[in-house]
Amino acid sequence: MSISDQDRAGTIAPSTTAPFRYAFHHSVPDEFVQLPEPTSSEGWREAMEQLLPGASEEEREAASKGLRGPLPLLTDRANVVLTAMCIGTEDVGGEERLSMGLLAVTVRASEHSPATRLFTAEGIYQATAQKVFSGVPERDLQELSFPLGEGLQGPEDMVLAAKLPCGPAVMTTSLRSIQYPTPEPGLATPPLPMAVLELVIPAPHSYCVCVTITTPSVFLLDSYSARLAHIGRTFSFGDPPSDPD
Repeated sequence: MSISDQDRAGTIAPSTTAPFRYAFHHSVPDEFVQLPEPTSSEGWREAMEQLLPGASEEEREAASKGLRGPLPLLTDRANVVLTAMCIGTEDVGGEERLSMGLLAVTVRASEHSPATRLFTAEGIYQATAQKVFSGVPERDLQELSFPLGEGLQGPEDMVLAAKLPCGPAVMTTSLRSIQYPTPEPGLATPPLPMAVLELVIPAPHSYCVCVTITTPSVFLLDSYSARLAHIGRTFSFGDPPSDPD
């Protein structure tokens, strides 16, 4: 079974909450290649062969080292069930531009019941909007209204309450700058513009699924938003596996 169409089920045992089980199905665009753990050298070699088929072995090794270092800075490794990446080019105004995105799927425990999924999504929306728009003048906020979603657009952030085939969800997009650690003392590195897109879906069984795409290709924000929306439309939830004990 390829990464593009998979069932995911298991048990998560976070250090701060009681263990919880999850089960869902989703599809990922074919251009994404699943990444191994940062310490898996052989797995990264195989991933780089798929991501950079025209590169030399030395170039793939250099790219592998360059990606494994900042990976923990770009995605929360807690409760992660999938990380994947795409590298290629896309047309922007008649010019081929680099397109690179990191995808992460995580699960998080929640206390909501099947009957309160909508209220949970509304609470996530309100808390997110309050956080990202704190200090933003009301005159700088634009109301958004679509057939399957409503929300707010600010100078750097967008928060949208969305309706997916699997139920309610919250989608956010943010433009940020990330400062990587300097490779050598005294050597300054410029901040890197970054777009972060996240979709949070309350499941029927007291957990939430979070799909995050991080990309330095900020000029392709619409393209990656479409990818995230596509993933969201493919989600379905099943019954969590029974306790093995």
